[in-house]
Amino acid sequence: MGKLVKTLAQNSAASPNYGYGKLRFYSGKVPVPTGEEDFETWIDQAVQAVEEWEVADTVKRQRLIESLRGSASDVIRNLKRDKPGCTAAEYLEALQEIFGGVEDCAELIHKFSHTYQKEGEELSTYVWRLDKIIHQVILKGGMESSHANNALMDQIFKGALPLDRIMLKFQTRYQSKRLTYSKLVKAIREEEALIKAKRVANASHTVFTAEVGTLCVADIQTEVLALKTQMSQMIELMTLLSAKDTRTEGVAVASNRGSPSEPQEENIPTLSRKKCFGCGEIGHFRAQCPKGRAEKKPVEELLKAVEKLLSTLQAGNSRLPW
Repeated sequence: MGKLVKTLAQNSAASPNYGYGKLRFYSGKVPVPTGEEDFETWIDQAVQAVEEWEVADTVKRQRLIESLRGSASDVIRNLKRDKPGCTAAEYLEALQEIFGGVEDCAELIHKFSHTYQKEGEELSTYVWRLDKIIHQVILKGGMESSHANNALMDQIFKGALPLDRIMLKFQTRYQSKRLTYSKLVKAIREEEALIKAKRVANASHTVFTAEVGTLCVADIQTEVLALKTQMSQMIELMTLLSAKDTRTEGVAVASNRGSPSEPQEENIPTLSRKKCFGCGEIGHFRAQCPKGRAEKKPVEELLKAVEKLLSTLQAGNSRLPW
């Protein structure tokens, strides 16, 4: 039993169709049906597969035919009828002529040399656009694949935005040193990732600073308003007390005038009967107390200072960048 399994495995490995990745289907229909690829994607995969399959050309042709449907399959059938014994590469050329772009090599080369980076376009996206065009040039035989990297680098330096941050670095690093396509794209994407990371970090710091500043100003405003309310209540209380002292003084004067029958020795001057309930001294009431008036001045000055601080904070908050 073990020998049988081993023999079957060896036979499967020896088969030309063992373990290869099949191409996606292509029929030439527009819009592209579900489960199929558009022509540009399919032809790109097919060209690479034909170059990598290490099998006879007859097997390559068979694998290509297996992936074709509808009108695409009809193109190959007519090609074999008109030209028996054609190769897999000729299959791809026929499909390219029917379903590919209508531009010839000269038009594609002109398009490639006049393709520039757009405003706001990432450099990697611009490179991919150039690569698609130059790939079409190679498929149509307008350029050798070995010259593609140099042509791509030349056009990048020519067509990129002059103030692109990544391009400014590349002009000093790679003007004389040429990179392969894979290394070029890798270097560009690393620079783009670094720029995005810095942008996100700066944005997060700005938002955090704005939130902290807003909270601090809001807290100060709340405390100032509370202090102003307390000061207003204090002033109202002092006003009530002053009015009460005035009424007390009037009652005392009227009482002194309405007692003529009192003995002469007890008829003390009214000034000496006045007693201040604020400082405790004789000779004046609390409403006329000089110490009370002196105490009022700091309170009034404090209230003015609080109002000035509040107006300053409100004016400064309107000028804050957040």
